[in-house]
Amino acid sequence: MNFSPAQRREIQSIVALMGANRRGIISSYHPSPPMVKVQIMPAPPESSGPPPETGWIPYKSWATGLGGVGWCVVAPPQIGQQVMLICEEADGQNYTAWGGYFSDVDKAPQGANPGEILLQHQSGSQLYLKEDGTILLTAANVVVNGDMSVSGTISAADVLVAGNISSKNHQHISEAAGTSTTAPIAGL
Repeated sequence: MNFSPAQRREIQSIVALMGANRRGIISSYHPSPPMVKVQIMPAPPESSGPPPETGWIPYKSWATGLGGVGWCVVAPPQIGQQVMLICEEADGQNYTAWGGYFSDVDKAPQGANPGEILLQHQSGSQLYLKEDGTILLTAANVVVNGDMSVSGTISAADVLVAGNISSKNHQHISEAAGTSTTAPIAGL
């Protein structure tokens, strides 16, 4: 059967989108529920115009927790992030977007070894779960909302402050020589 060049392009375009996992670039993000639109890459052969874009499709989470109860992971994707489009039900229009790819543009953080997990933000903040059981947290500021219990030693390279009392620079008052001093004075 002989097809015209226009018919061949149309057939190639349809075949390229049918039932195959593809790569794509996130073009839009909707937070609740997490959904994305993805430009399918590469564009079908000899197509003109921008690459085809999916409608709103699910974005795969690492863990969702049944009914929002239990452990969940929310890591919203960024516009421009490369993802894998997993084809469902052999339907080239029914995809789920999964993960991302490291590339020359999206470089992987360095330092993690097999068996370790490294979460890193563009600011440089890190949560690093090391293979030896150590958890390394690196950030400009760490905020803990709630009580914290420590069953070991707390060490600080600088000053510890508790209840507005410095562990290094605080004063006590004594009524007279040889008498007990007061508790540390806040704010000094």
